[in-house]
Amino acid sequence: MLIIRSAFRNRLRTLLTAVGVALAIVAFLFLRTFIAAWYAGVDASATDRLIVRNKISITFSLPKSYVEKVRNVPGVADVTWGNWFGGVYIDEKNFFAQFAVDGESYYRLYPEFLLAPEEYKAFMGDRKGCVVGELLAEKYGFKIGDRITLNGAIYPGQWEFTVRGIYKGRDKATDRQQMHFHWKYLDDSLAEARRDQIGTIMLKVAASSPEVAQTIDKMFVNSLAETRTESEKAFQLSFVSMASAVIDAIQIVSIVVLVILMLILGNTLAMATRERTTEYAAMRALGFQPFHIVLLVLGEGFVMSLTGATLAVALATPILKFFAQLFERNLGNFLGGFDLDPKLVLMAVGIALAGGMLAAAIPAWRAGRLKIVDALRRIE
Repeated sequence: MLIIRSAFRNRLRTLLTAVGVALAIVAFLFLRTFIAAWYAGVDASATDRLIVRNKISITFSLPKSYVEKVRNVPGVADVTWGNWFGGVYIDEKNFFAQFAVDGESYYRLYPEFLLAPEEYKAFMGDRKGCVVGELLAEKYGFKIGDRITLNGAIYPGQWEFTVRGIYKGRDKATDRQQMHFHWKYLDDSLAEARRDQIGTIMLKVAASSPEVAQTIDKMFVNSLAETRTESEKAFQLSFVSMASAVIDAIQIVSIVVLVILMLILGNTLAMATRERTTEYAAMRALGFQPFHIVLLVLGEGFVMSLTGATLAVALATPILKFFAQLFERNLGNFLGGFDLDPKLVLMAVGIALAGGMLAAAIPAWRAGRLKIVDALRRIE
């Protein structure tokens, strides 16, 4: 009780300190959740899908004739293919992923894209038809029957499409901000020299993935377009790793946030112990031992940390939910579900409480070393 009374003696200062601690914890949770969400798409990758691309770079194409050769490899259950389009919708700010795909095999291989049967039928029956994700449709107001014009960057010219379907996601990790259209429409519109070229081959395996991957790559050794076959997870990880410096910086910042938390608590407790020097001297005169004073100051640090941690737990969910919705509207499921991990919350609270005790250690040590006469003389 004495510890609680001491901690809340200056209520305004304690409240402001608790708010500072809470904000530091929420910032830590946000940064760590961001890092976890960055890898969410990688973790959600299908284990039975492989990606075949040009060995030199993803920007180099493969002959479409490779598709049938890959299809005949033992252990391959299904195959599809596609091209990254990279068009611009109205303005370069309006970026979203566009893929030219083989509709029939693509939606068979990617069942996480849920498309109504009548919309799928309409899409397959329209050469210029396209399918967009529900978040993309919501963002730009796309409706069934709308016409979309894209200015080609990789494939110059104006490309017109008609929205024939709006797909939903099977689960939270499904990207719902993509646009799919017919690869045949793209290929038929290109000059003869650029036809029959594809960006990637996606396949489903029924046997051991490493063996299938090795077989495919050996098949095209010393060809004009050698291949690199990897799991879907490894393929996505190669893109995520491009931002490894950013992720490392965020991890460092999250640690700095914890240091700030300790500085906030340490500063508050240092001021409190200086203000109560006479009080500590009086307590010593009444028979309190130095370790009692130390425990009192440590307890105040614990109470302030606990108050801030409780406030942080109450604020973390709505704040992260707000950012999750914001990211989902602007980035789709690029950051996965952006969900708050309970284990991360427990870790943050534990670190905050330990940090509070650690921040209180120096003021507690100094308070415990005070001599009664020196303390009274210092105030006078």
